[in-house]
Amino acid sequence: MQDDYRNIYQSARRTAGLTQERWAEVLGISVEAVRLYETGQNMPGDGVVLRMAEVAGQHIICYWHLLNKSRVAAGILPEITEKALPEAVLDLLVKLRNFSEDGMQELLRIAADGEVSPEEREAYDFALRQLRAVVAAGLHVEYAKGGGKDGVHHQTAGG
Repeated sequence: MQDDYRNIYQSARRTAGLTQERWAEVLGISVEAVRLYETGQNMPGDGVVLRMAEVAGQHIICYWHLLNKSRVAAGILPEITEKALPEAVLDLLVKLRNFSEDGMQELLRIAADGEVSPEEREAYDFALRQLRAVVAAGLHVEYAKGGGKDGVHHQTAGG
């Protein structure tokens, strides 16, 4: 978890351009709760964070909140920053191209027998690093500035 994540709640408020008092009013919470969130002394519930994301138009806060809230998530999910949509898309395309045919063929060859042999380990680990880079780049696109009509990510039933 990155150090700057502890102020994500303050970042959302500042992005919305609101004082702590007005922010508390809009979110339906106390000013003291806002202060506790912004100083890292308490963590808001998911419903409050969803409302923060909606009001601030900063949907990446939900992702960052998940990383703050769960050590499991923080250990599995890549850390991402907010990027502009064009930058995020170009980065994703580069990562996909880097993995493309050679990486897919190598991964298929390694996985064909259902196990990774000691001789295949280095190539397998390299393929996994490339895949993690693709996943992180995809998340950057998902949460890119300018990527949503209302600034908030809405998960659909299909993904």
